[in-house]
Amino acid sequence: MSPMNHGHGHKNKKHHFALFDNMSYKLVSLFIAFVLWISILGRRDFVATQEVEINFVSSSGYSILSQSNDRVKIKISGQQPLMKKYKDKIQVINVDVTDKEPGVYDIDIMASRFELPAGLKILNIRPNSIKFEIIKK
Repeated sequence: MSPMNHGHGHKNKKHHFALFDNMSYKLVSLFIAFVLWISILGRRDFVATQEVEINFVSSSGYSILSQSNDRVKIKISGQQPLMKKYKDKIQVINVDVTDKEPGVYDIDIMASRFELPAGLKILNIRPNSIKFEIIKK
């Protein structure tokens, strides 16, 4: 038998045992890979709708006679733990209209009015504008 053939047969035998070498390291690596895989699966963004009260703040001597809506619905997206924390808080948005004279106004409800934690974003606001009327007291 030539040395080349003899070496080839020995390599197969060594290769077979290499699979079981450092088994504890391989099991730990497999466990770490599994944990990472599960954590990445859990990072899907969830979408939820939150109802938010709109409160107009007028200057003294004036009052809000009427407003087309006193609540808006915002659709938010983000990770579930953040979403749960945010949704558990009752949200009220104060809209400062102290610079307005008596009359009828239409105000846009912008996403920038909402204080969202990092990681959450607003997808939609309905209605996105509210009509209101200011009168003298």
